[in-house]
Amino acid sequence: MRQSKSTYRRLIIVSSMYIVLALSILSVSVYAWFTLTNINRANLVSQVSGVEAEYQFYIYQNMMHEGSQDLSIIDNVCSVSGEDLCYEYIPNPTYPHLIDGKVAPGERFSFAIKIISVGSTNGRLQLDLGGLQSIGYDIEANKIQSAFEYEVTKISYIENDVETADQKDNGIINYYNQAFNVVNDSIYPLVSNVPLGVENHSNSIIVVYFDLYFNPTIYGEDAFGTPYTNSNIFMDQIFRVNHIYMTVST
Repeated sequence: MRQSKSTYRRLIIVSSMYIVLALSILSVSVYAWFTLTNINRANLVSQVSGVEAEYQFYIYQNMMHEGSQDLSIIDNVCSVSGEDLCYEYIPNPTYPHLIDGKVAPGERFSFAIKIISVGSTNGRLQLDLGGLQSIGYDIEANKIQSAFEYEVTKISYIENDVETADQKDNGIINYYNQAFNVVNDSIYPLVSNVPLGVENHSNSIIVVYFDLYFNPTIYGEDAFGTPYTNSNIFMDQIFRVNHIYMTVST
């Protein structure tokens, strides 16, 4: 009887160890994906023609990586470092890791760019993404960038500390939601033909909100072109978006 109890205890201990090990492996499998970074010295590259403009860059802080559901920077800017569920203002966006840590398929990241016209509101704004880079892939078809897409979620104006409703569907503005491809030197349009100011107002500020989304239905393929059945091929890759190009023209 004593021997039986001893054997039972050993089985319980061994079983517990296997459970802990299994959970540890699961954690690695879920979270060991890629790090979204930005190593460019000038994250937002201004190419201004005819009209001068300044910008402010914000990253929505959400520990769950679910993106922002509150598309406003009025009374929604983080007041202290480490605060969650708010837009963090990045005064000089050259820090190499704008988003730290590991990311899993299905997660979403939200950003906002505030553009302030200097001296005139008669121009038009255009924003483009470029300088994509994937590191750690086996074949070109499995670049992590191919599993990512972007979406413009809102375009608004701020006038006298009041933010307007979404203006992106007003018929004049062009905005784009699409997936990235594997070509590194491609330019991806974000918005274009955005008026710098609200009609009959001289001090308007534009705010463009957009998301980056890791599509969980993109699996990659093997060397023979056979599709995989999960996203494991993207594990431990690094994805970089090195440039956001801003063009302001008359």
